[in-house]
Amino acid sequence: MIKKLFSKYRSFHPAVKASFWFLICGFLQKGIAMLTTPVFTRVMTEVQYGRYSVYNSWYSIFQIIVSLNLAAGVYTRGLVKNEEDKDRFSSSLLGLSTLCILAWTVIYAVFSKQINDLIGLTTPLMILMLIEIWGSAAYQFWSNRERVEYRYKKLVFVTLTYVVLRPLLGVIAVLKVPENIQVEARVFTTVFVNTVIFLFLYISITVKGKHFFDKKYWLYALKFNIPLVPHYLSQIVLNQSDKLMIAGICGEAQTAYYSVAYTLAMVLQILNTSISGTMNPWIYRSIKNNKVEQIGKVSYIILVLIAVSNLLVIAAAPEFLLLLAPENYGAAIWVIPPVTASVYFMFLYNLFATYEYYYEQTYFVMIASVSGAVLNIILNYIFISKYGFLAAGYTTLTCYILYSLAHYLFMKRVIKKFMNGKKVYDVKIILLIGLLLVGASGVMMLFYELPIVRYTILLVSVIMLILFRKKIIGIFKLIKTDK
Repeated sequence: MIKKLFSKYRSFHPAVKASFWFLICGFLQKGIAMLTTPVFTRVMTEVQYGRYSVYNSWYSIFQIIVSLNLAAGVYTRGLVKNEEDKDRFSSSLLGLSTLCILAWTVIYAVFSKQINDLIGLTTPLMILMLIEIWGSAAYQFWSNRERVEYRYKKLVFVTLTYVVLRPLLGVIAVLKVPENIQVEARVFTTVFVNTVIFLFLYISITVKGKHFFDKKYWLYALKFNIPLVPHYLSQIVLNQSDKLMIAGICGEAQTAYYSVAYTLAMVLQILNTSISGTMNPWIYRSIKNNKVEQIGKVSYIILVLIAVSNLLVIAAAPEFLLLLAPENYGAAIWVIPPVTASVYFMFLYNLFATYEYYYEQTYFVMIASVSGAVLNIILNYIFISKYGFLAAGYTTLTCYILYSLAHYLFMKRVIKKFMNGKKVYDVKIILLIGLLLVGASGVMMLFYELPIVRYTILLVSVIMLILFRKKIIGIFKLIKTDK
């Protein structure tokens, strides 16, 4: 049996193997973090855990501002369009990212007091944050290229090394230091591990490419990405403003409750990221080669897979929460369904935005993102003040639904302009999947006190996945292309 499985695995196309291992890497990154959450929620006070969540929220914001997020869409797209010059393209964009980080380090040195007062973080935490941004940039450039080229062995090794070391050293550090500096201790261990491991990746990219500066690639990256900075920041606002506003309105303890629920929901974002990492280059090449007919058929199956995965987590939310945190975090259970359902729409909007990225219509991306972020802040301000941290889950879901709708409308304009209005998706199918997920999530909440009903639904869902496993694997076999 085992030999048969290995034989079948070896027969898979490299794209299928890569998709599988990228998924494993994603689950390693987020999964181990989730597995250590029960430890941190018990050894850190609620206030300290909430404060650490606030640090992570600010990190997400500054990471975009400081590095311009150059390792994201512009880099993936550039690798596809510059297939004959990937090394030079990679090292020059890493060089540009490094210059941006150094420039912002100087700015912080000059205005450190004002920045600290504004965001409520200490100088040691801000210095650690800047170092973490530098290390993460190197890893993102390297890992994204590995994904595009379907190389997974080194990626698995590096990912496994740092995702094990970071939480392990973090737990030890938090246990050894006084309560008032637990956050600093945990951040320091993360930065230390990142710096040691990612320094080698930075050197590797630089040595292979041999170019810190390339005028053509720098201008290309800046022209493409600067209009996207508001978009990336808006995404972070959609993901992180909830925590910052809960901390400001309700206190850091309620931020801790929301953060635990959000951590569980974001495990599913691993699935999104892993699939998108393989699927986006495939969509780019399908558009480039005028083979868009198969994109819709593949997308529907992927969306069903993501919707079912979300529903499985929602159904088992009470049990997951007991594992993640002590009983005093119990109120967080009611925010898990809407935040988890939001993950489906996070993938959905990316599916539409891919066309905007390919044809460099980044102002559409910016308009949709900024509008969604502003709406999220307004809704959070109104409803968190009235209903507490629970309201943040529902404002997040509402905004991502509208966000997906906006990107769909903009995608249609792009397709009309550049692809003669070809029909790439059947919106009725996509809408039906989304409505079924939201409706089923609401029904599942009614059965949180009836575990037998939930377990029956879980069992049926798992059986369905097993029965249709060949169909799902067949879809991933379509996501392949010549390098």
